[in-house]
Amino acid sequence: MRLAALITYHNERHLLTACLDSLQANSPLPDEILVYDDASAHPPEAHIPSGLAVRVIRGTENQGPARGRNQLLNATSCDYVHFHDADDAFHPDWCQEVSSCLNSFELDAVFTEITSYMADKILAERVLGLDALEQDGDLTRFCIRGAMLVPAGTYRRRKLLDIGGYATDLWQSEDYDFHIRLAASGLQYRIIQKPLIKINIRAESRSQNRLDVFTDQVKVLKRLTGILPSAYHQDIADALAGAGGTLYKMGALAQAREAFHSATRIAQPRFAGQRQMYRFLAKRFGQESAERMGKYFRLAMPETLRRLGRQ
Repeated sequence: MRLAALITYHNERHLLTACLDSLQANSPLPDEILVYDDASAHPPEAHIPSGLAVRVIRGTENQGPARGRNQLLNATSCDYVHFHDADDAFHPDWCQEVSSCLNSFELDAVFTEITSYMADKILAERVLGLDALEQDGDLTRFCIRGAMLVPAGTYRRRKLLDIGGYATDLWQSEDYDFHIRLAASGLQYRIIQKPLIKINIRAESRSQNRLDVFTDQVKVLKRLTGILPSAYHQDIADALAGAGGTLYKMGALAQAREAFHSATRIAQPRFAGQRQMYRFLAKRFGQESAERMGKYFRLAMPETLRRLGRQ
């Protein structure tokens, strides 16, 4: 079993150094380390620690991580691959624990927990909530609900090639689409509950453009409706309703209405996690009416009184 760490880079500079330093602290190291430079103004070579064997593949045009990951996937010859962003870090035990799991079982994927940081402060010790996946066991449903992140996974390369790798027509939510399609293809996987990846939440990160993230999420869910079994249609409708609610609160009314209408064409959303009044209004008069009333309520009722009402 050979393992490759495939890292996408775009001007992260010293963050790439920190990423590779954290990988170098692993023993053993992956069999191959590749960095895809997405047409950076600051090439990665100057930020690679000396003595670490890294192969750089340079793109001539900035096209986003989906294309970069496909390039890396095609460039490696390893049996298993792990995708990683240049601004995130590895736990010192990552390679040993993942490799041990892959060597002990016949698997298509291993997923580990993730810890998130902002400015060196922990935001969440366990971002993904993999205990819920371990209890339910339905990876496709888990991914539709939006919890899986790319650096959590290490995958059999052949499985990724079989599904065509990443969709390159998505500027955002490409990871969301990738994991749902991969899960739906059928995977033998195991979970490591220990957080073995550290992700950095930065204001300048691509994923912080929430309008594009949720707009593309709606696009992903609409086109997967005709691909996934009908058993997942309720989950897709729920996810569309959730994305629509977020888009409405952001003021993206046209995108929100598209999500609302798409959801109800598939199934009646359950609006899990919403207040009883919201659920009543949404089911009786439509989700946009429920969101509009919620907006008026938030404007009329001070936050201190709303907090008291939730106690």
